[in-house]
Amino acid sequence: MRDEIVDRLLAVNQAFYTHFAAPFAYSRGSPQPGFMTLLDDLPRSPKRILDIGCGNGRFGQFLRTHLPAFDYIGIDFTADLLALAAEDVEGTFYERDISRAGFLHKLGDFDLIVCLATMQHVPGRSNRLGLLCEIKEHLAPKGRIYLANWQFMSSARQRRKIRQWEEVGLSETDVETGDYLLSWQREGSGLRYVCSIDIDETAVLVEQAGLTIKNQFRSDGKEGNLNLYTICMHKL
Repeated sequence: MRDEIVDRLLAVNQAFYTHFAAPFAYSRGSPQPGFMTLLDDLPRSPKRILDIGCGNGRFGQFLRTHLPAFDYIGIDFTADLLALAAEDVEGTFYERDISRAGFLHKLGDFDLIVCLATMQHVPGRSNRLGLLCEIKEHLAPKGRIYLANWQFMSSARQRRKIRQWEEVGLSETDVETGDYLLSWQREGSGLRYVCSIDIDETAVLVEQAGLTIKNQFRSDGKEGNLNLYTICMHKL
């Protein structure tokens, strides 16, 4: 994907999450059912946890109720969402663009790195692979990576949200296979970029990043399967 298209898609999402920060955070107030299953694959006594695309800190709040003391670091590219997270979660927060190489510079290593419903918003497959490779470089030797990607293409209800690229001045030839523009209808109308990352593409990305899949399952949503969760670790 050309750099200028990446920048335009990032701008679409930046505008969306800035404008709809409050209603989006409200819609993400409760833990997802899949969060409880993730607890079964926690590294032993994690001391440092990184939440990439933390939004309003929903997963951090969830962990604070289930784990003893740990250092929580949240990263997001939307200042308004980070401000909401800082109000509710004890931790350290950074505003950074996770689509750019080096976004974890000087943050050190982590026992647990989560990237939930976030990789799907990174335009360009090479950038998504770069994100996963950078996550690997900051994962402690016995650490875990939690990924979750929205499986909206498996739901007729969610597919109805698909809009035409022309609404943001782009066309099908500008984007890659699996890229979509989806509508939002809550306290106004908005558009955001999302990539469909299915189970096969997840497996390829994990393998190319030099990681291995420890566990995988689907959960959440009215259908009970709208998120694909993948637990990764260093190859043995």
